[in-house]
Amino acid sequence: MIIEGDCFELIKTLPDESVDLVITSPPYADIVNYGKNISIQKPTEYVDWILPLFNEIQRVLKPSGSFILNINDNCSNGLRNPYIFELIHRSQKETKLKFYDTYIWHKLNGIPNGSPKRFRNTTEFIFHFVKNQKQLKFYMDRVMKEQKEITKKRLKSPMVLKSHQQIIEGIRGSETTINTQPDKVRPDNVFRFPTAATQRDNTIRHPAPYHKELPAYFINLLTDEGDVVLDPFSGIGTTGLPCKEMNRSYIGFELNPKYAEFSINRINGDELDEYLVCQYDMDDNFIASFDGITTAANSINYSTPHNIMMCYRGFRTEAGGYKWKMELKPNNQIKLDL
Repeated sequence: MIIEGDCFELIKTLPDESVDLVITSPPYADIVNYGKNISIQKPTEYVDWILPLFNEIQRVLKPSGSFILNINDNCSNGLRNPYIFELIHRSQKETKLKFYDTYIWHKLNGIPNGSPKRFRNTTEFIFHFVKNQKQLKFYMDRVMKEQKEITKKRLKSPMVLKSHQQIIEGIRGSETTINTQPDKVRPDNVFRFPTAATQRDNTIRHPAPYHKELPAYFINLLTDEGDVVLDPFSGIGTTGLPCKEMNRSYIGFELNPKYAEFSINRINGDELDEYLVCQYDMDDNFIASFDGITTAANSINYSTPHNIMMCYRGFRTEAGGYKWKMELKPNNQIKLDL
């Protein structure tokens, strides 16, 4: 269910302890434009703006529930803004949410930045809050990973087995906890999800969608079939896709009417308009079209694809000596896989 409107007001209509999982990626501070009706908060104002929503999230979460927040910081005047860390700190003083864990999203196909004095930024933060850590619903067995073959061989070597046997004999009562090596191991806290360049460049001009693998992972980890999942900043409905596939009830709040309408069609499986990144010379003569900014940049050996995106969003006039526009994909072309 997608509801168009302001999430700060809409969430107040939900009953206490009615949601099993809140997962969202709110508008980042001072970075991108989410539509003419969406206000962008400055880093100095961001925490005051979003903390009231944290209080409402704590209210609607069930005791076993979780709040997964995907967010990233930014730079200004050559320095990192610390507003994310201020948000974490103040959330523990000014709300009843409990800060449970931190994860890192390693973006497998992240867009490189153009600064010669910064490394490529291919990570974002994922913060995990809970209502009650003792009642937390958390299914580790669903996300256990297979041991690598080289690790299995190493653990079966006589020296390693002898070492473990010495530990067993040296710790009283450990026979029940240290026995044989499992075939599976717990995952680490770095999640390697792709970005959603297809949705951003070919389907709708949303500035910062995440790939559906990200919400799907946490929905699987933290909920059961029939549970209620809420995304207060629903965007183009990405969280709703795995909810439908995994038989969870979905509530999405979205202020931008274009995104709200698109989300409904997308989750319902309706045919979607698609866009191409089109290249023009400086005299507005068409040259070529591409399925995404990475392909477009590679075609001219251009090292800063992000600047191409800035052209069709209206923030630059050229990139790599060319103009770039977003144009509707002709109906007779092959539909891209979302």
